Amino acid sequence: MPDYEKIPDDPEKAAVKAEKRKPKQKFLGIHRYGGKLLYMWYGMRFFTLMKLFNRGRWDFTTNCIPDVITLVLWCPINTPLYLLSELIYRRRIKNVKLDKEPVFVIGHWRTGTTFLHDLLASDPNTAYPTTYECFFPHHFLITERTLSRVMRALLPKKRPQDDVPVGFDRPQEEEFGVIMLGQGSPLNTMAWPRHGPVDSDYVDFEGVPEKKRKRWFDAYMWFYKRLMVRHNKPLVLKSPANSARVRYLLEHFPNGRFIYITRNPLDVFPSTVKLWRALYSTQGLHNPPYVDGWLDDYVLDMMQRLTERYQKDRHLIPEQNLYEIRYEDLVKDPVGRLREMYEKLGIGDFSEAEPKIRALLEARSEHKTSQYELPADIKARILERMKPHMERYGYLDQPGQATEQQPVTESDEQPA
Repeated sequence: MPDYEKIPDDPEKAAVKAEKRKPKQKFLGIHRYGGKLLYMWYGMRFFTLMKLFNRGRWDFTTNCIPDVITLVLWCPINTPLYLLSELIYRRRIKNVKLDKEPVFVIGHWRTGTTFLHDLLASDPNTAYPTTYECFFPHHFLITERTLSRVMRALLPKKRPQDDVPVGFDRPQEEEFGVIMLGQGSPLNTMAWPRHGPVDSDYVDFEGVPEKKRKRWFDAYMWFYKRLMVRHNKPLVLKSPANSARVRYLLEHFPNGRFIYITRNPLDVFPSTVKLWRALYSTQGLHNPPYVDGWLDDYVLDMMQRLTERYQKDRHLIPEQNLYEIRYEDLVKDPVGRLREMYEKLGIGDFSEAEPKIRALLEARSEHKTSQYELPADIKARILERMKPHMERYGYLDQPGQATEQQPVTESDEQPA
């Protein structure tokens, strides 16, 4: 599988950066593709962590052992903190009102969901799950103000897959909170990438027994209630997998509003491959992840599965509660498009949100969308699998930013 790397603006500078990224052989050293990132598994309670270890048959590589030891030492702390949090907040949790319908940002990974989520989350009249809340769902109600400051130094300034800022106070996918509660998710593949994809059925619950599906949504609502206790505002929620869960989300949030964002699959595919390679490396309990044998097919399968399931269920959303947008149109006129969203979905007073939105856009003004080298055979497979989706949203006549050159790059897949 080729490494779909960005086409550099300056080849000489890119060559220097590539040289610096080469893994250095040293005792217990570990090369993280894209850079070092704190393990997210710290938010699990101890027995949930042990189940995760057992699921991977304890297949650690030596270079991950120091980080694994810190997990084993830390995770037992989550249980007494959880019990204390529940004791302090049990009455408020029991009486919390769920009358403020959320806004769901949905769309495949790398379609602009994070950009859109950040814009909507800048509205002072809405709220969002923070990274800390999603990584430590058991006790964020009592620890967020203190532990997030202590652990801030452990985070990089930007995400390993792109140059989007990272911080415990920034908007995050609520899917991570559900994972910390021990539930199924395709994101669990990050723990043991050498074993291949897991929990793919949890993206749309096709093939998942009803009992397990109910348990999953019980955990989701458990987390959601505590988020409402914290924020007491309409929540803007973003998890790409929710694109295929519309029918089930409507059972719990019949008046929820949905914003579906799409992007040319020719651009989404290489960007998603890079995303998973980075996260499988930074979050893997064995490393390097060795994903050559399955990653391309997996990304294509999930792209097709998410888009097809969404199209089958989109009619279930009341017309006034659904807004669809292409990423390409959003970046051309973000303020105008958001104004339309607010008006159609009744999110709130856009005039109050606009100054914050414009400030965020100004701060991100130098952000550049990456271009990737895309082999011709991969492009043909994408066009074949995604043709109905591309036709529906007007992408068949648009080549995308990905080129058809065969990339020549240094692979990060080095022997352990």
